[in-house]
Amino acid sequence: MIQKDSLYGYYLSYDDETAYDGFAYLRDRLDQNEVVVFFHEASRVGKADFEDDYGRDYTLTKNSDGTFTITRR
Repeated sequence: MIQKDSLYGYYLSYDDETAYDGFAYLRDRLDQNEVVVFFHEASRVGKADFEDDYGRDYTLTKNSDGTFTITRR
């Protein structure tokens, strides 16, 4: 099921079955300054790839409406 949330003022969506862990990693494991770098990169080039502590790969994508989506790769 698609969830919508905000993180440090950025609105994003993710599938709670496949990408929740990516959202939780950004929210719980990284400093705000580190997370904002991913949002800036996705804003600049359209996406930012990242990996969590368990080696799972995710992509943060900027949508045309200014929101973001986290997907698992």
